[in-house]
Amino acid sequence: MPIWLQGLLFTLSIVALACVVVALLQKFAPPTDRAHNNELGTTIFELLTVLYAIVLAFVLITAWENKNEAGQVTYREANELVDVYWSAAALNPEQRDQVRDSVRAYTNEVIDAEWPAMRDQEPVTSEGLMLLDEMRAPVAGAQTDEDVVQSRLDATEDGVLAISEYRTERLFAAQSGLSAAMWTVLVPGAILVFAVMLTLGTPTRKYQFVLVGLVSGMVALMLFATYQLEYPFSRSGATDPVAYRIAIERFDAIDANYDQEQLF
Repeated sequence: MPIWLQGLLFTLSIVALACVVVALLQKFAPPTDRAHNNELGTTIFELLTVLYAIVLAFVLITAWENKNEAGQVTYREANELVDVYWSAAALNPEQRDQVRDSVRAYTNEVIDAEWPAMRDQEPVTSEGLMLLDEMRAPVAGAQTDEDVVQSRLDATEDGVLAISEYRTERLFAAQSGLSAAMWTVLVPGAILVFAVMLTLGTPTRKYQFVLVGLVSGMVALMLFATYQLEYPFSRSGATDPVAYRIAIERFDAIDANYDQEQLF
């Protein structure tokens, strides 16, 4: 189901539920009889809505920024993989092939194993770390007297370290959702705003339905967006491993179009 349709159905469900509560309340206490509550009730309602809106907006913006940053990390990691694959040309053929095989295996591990685990918010295995060690070992043991070659070797080793750091950032982002305490603020806070709104008097019964429907619909929509953005690599709109698929295409292009002399 498209995410926009999920959001629409969720919002309409909350609005419908809120309207049912209003309809039941109006049977016992018509809103036209509660105008005397407005002087104090409006002040409390405005205070609560402002505080709640600030908190909810801050959480939503933070979740959006975290999602964007997680997407950028995947491209940085993929670019480093391509750089290491390219720089491995400075090694002798056996070591070069070992590094490149490890780079390919690591990239496939990210796509085939780590990505499903991140999507399901489960821990990943240590296979990625083992492949990083295999990637780094030939480079760490290589020595040369040529400054240009040594520079390429150093760049390759630095690239492997950068990949490890980006992997850590990616996995941390995959598990870093909102805390239970924050959801305890958001959900009961929404209910509290709704409860205070019901105490206010309105000129007509229909106007109360419009007021409650609009406010509850906006809050529901923002809570839905926060929930979907909470984990960058799972739920609807999750970040895809497109950067790593592009990296594999670039590996193939390097092998097919460039020989040892052109690479180094």
